[in-house]
Amino acid sequence: MRFEATVHAKDMETARDAVARLDIDRMPDAEGAVRVLVTADELARLLGEGCEVRLTHAHPVQPIDPSLIMDDKSAESWLETQTKGITRQEKP
Repeated sequence: MRFEATVHAKDMETARDAVARLDIDRMPDAEGAVRVLVTADELARLLGEGCEVRLTHAHPVQPIDPSLIMDDKSAESWLETQTKGITRQEKP
């Protein structure tokens, strides 16, 4: 299970620093909040840093649907279609 959460501290900079120090990836937030997607262990580490963590969603971790995985040939074909007409510099 992973949790979507916002991290709060005495100020935004302190919250950002705690997230960076623990090497936790941030997610974009339209309102500028420190938003993260974390495991229970990472939540405990944030709390240990003195941060307040507000959970907003729980996301189950599961294997990716195999139908969403593109093979190399399909990816190359898609890329060729997307870049058609763009002048390319030849490799030496």
